[in-house]
Amino acid sequence: MSINKQSYENLLENLRVGNSIAEKDLLLEAARVETPVFLGVLNDDYDIILGRKGAGKTAIFRLIGSMSPFLLGKNIVVLSGVNSTGESIFTQYKEKFKEFSQEEFENFWKLYILSLIYNQFIKDPFFSDKLTAFEKEIGDFKNECSKAGVPNIPAQLSREQILEWVMNLFRNIKGIKKVKLPLAVTVPNQATIFSASPEIEFKSKEMDQLEQQAIYVHNIGKALANLLKNSGFKLWIILDRLDEVFQRYSKIEFCGLRGLLLAYKSFDIDESSDIFRIKLFLRDDIKSFLTDSTIYKKHFKNEIPALPAATHIFAKESPTLSWNEDEIQQLILNRLILNNKLIRDYLGITDKYSMTNPSKLDEVLKNELRDKHVRLEYWNKIFPKKISSSDSLKWIFTRLKDSNDVVTPRSVIDMLEGAISYLKRKIQTNFEDSVTIFPVDSIIEGLKTASKYKLEKDVYNEFPKEQEAIKKLSSFGKYKLKGKDLEKLFGNKWREIVEDLKRIGIIKYIIYSKEYSIAYIFRPAMGISYKNYTG
Repeated sequence: MSINKQSYENLLENLRVGNSIAEKDLLLEAARVETPVFLGVLNDDYDIILGRKGAGKTAIFRLIGSMSPFLLGKNIVVLSGVNSTGESIFTQYKEKFKEFSQEEFENFWKLYILSLIYNQFIKDPFFSDKLTAFEKEIGDFKNECSKAGVPNIPAQLSREQILEWVMNLFRNIKGIKKVKLPLAVTVPNQATIFSASPEIEFKSKEMDQLEQQAIYVHNIGKALANLLKNSGFKLWIILDRLDEVFQRYSKIEFCGLRGLLLAYKSFDIDESSDIFRIKLFLRDDIKSFLTDSTIYKKHFKNEIPALPAATHIFAKESPTLSWNEDEIQQLILNRLILNNKLIRDYLGITDKYSMTNPSKLDEVLKNELRDKHVRLEYWNKIFPKKISSSDSLKWIFTRLKDSNDVVTPRSVIDMLEGAISYLKRKIQTNFEDSVTIFPVDSIIEGLKTASKYKLEKDVYNEFPKEQEAIKKLSSFGKYKLKGKDLEKLFGNKWREIVEDLKRIGIIKYIIYSKEYSIAYIFRPAMGISYKNYTG
């Protein structure tokens, strides 16, 4: 089946594959792939979700948030501690956070979590009506907060105001006895207005508690558990994009995220039930930084104690997010076929399902695309069956891998966008009839785009200290290196540098050849070409 120029041009102009940044991805929910980790979070198997940048952590975070009505049907209340789009609400306090110790961070996170519970659950009008019969339990919860040195929480606040209120508590430690905070009041059919600023006074006990020791939340947890059991509700608090708050591998990141993990452990209330969960979405390399002494000791001169109760903290961690070939194929086809009539026409799907209710068609197709044989039939009409001597899916998957064998959805989407952009340019000057939508040359160009974004947007942004070493690798100009080559490039510390590059996915050791190899995904961006790129 060949495509004429007019049809091809129309198809390309209307082709949408979403956005590789989950916060901006309009196809995220419609084209989602229900991976084992996603289903595990949904089934409450995991509380700490680990993955590389671009692997899909924020996608799962956003999907859980969008499914809150479904979860509420199971009496699960989802409270998000961060905005689902835009800049992290914590970034405006980056400078202030530099003054915090690990203990202060632990208290900060405890106060923030308690404030979310109070504001987004107890004081939320949607739930407060359903909690009127549980005034005693609510009173006990507030009482235990007060006993532990947690200041009385003011009237309902927005998420940003909650954060400001908590930060004001820590400003208080530095000598302020009282603080004023405007409270938001929403009037129906009018813009949000602010009432007179109430004055909150802090007792010396509260100040001492915040400054000198961790807030004891065990009894608060028991009171909260009692409220949840009696009311029939369950609470999930979800936190994501925490890697954006702190400078990578800094002392402040170390203290801030260790404090969060300790706060998370403190809220492990009523272990025999599933009534309260805090779900954290973390990069796997950050977990290593926080817990692996061989890594964090390279960054700090002073002796750093091991993370207490680390085994208990990570008891409900997910496997590191990874995608196999079938899942990547399903991701690509979901994004190309769902919500795209022109591709469905091209594939014969429109005629095949002409009697199906149009509002149900995407759901029917999504179920159909779970069948490997159906996927292969559609795949071979969109992509070449073979690239060189390999099945095209395997060829693409192999070239999108980093050195840890991880393929991320972000790189897949970047590749598709790059291929589409290339085809739109090509069709204006050099169109030839094609039997597939994505010929080999477009895939190669798309891989160059994915490589550039992976190196510059992900690796260079997240690991600035490794940038110099990567550029030295680029200058060598070859993807295979021996130990003596690396020693010449990096000097006596070459093994330590290579370990860092292996950890972030740039290079790997090939046992049978006793050589090091730069991952395919990075080669185009590093100016390293293959003798035969399609070989």
